[in-house]
Amino acid sequence: MTDSLPAPVGVMVRALVAACFVGGGVVALLDQRFVLAGLAYLVGYTILAAAAIIQGQRRRGAGLSLSGLGWVSLALGVAAGDATETGLALVVGGVVLLVVGTVVVVWPFGNEATGTDETTG
Repeated sequence: MTDSLPAPVGVMVRALVAACFVGGGVVALLDQRFVLAGLAYLVGYTILAAAAIIQGQRRRGAGLSLSGLGWVSLALGVAAGDATETGLALVVGGVVLLVVGTVVVVWPFGNEATGTDETTG
């Protein structure tokens, strides 16, 4: 394995990032505490940025972009009122983008499980 981080550390980092992203989304949906949710997202994003630099993996950028769009959609949907048709569509779309982005970021795909990343070359 060529990763700079040992396997248990990588698993812990992925779990922490998933907890920050999903936990922030739950806080935003249930309590509408967007400052706390934004802080959770930024903490997760910062951890991922550091891990991506250490591991040399570029695929994470796509996942971070999708989850960022999910946050924007989620915030707009809640602001529009999730009881309205447009607000509900934005909330659902935001949750879907947030989950997909998080999976792209933290799930080891293809050669990443073996420590290489096809997108870096």
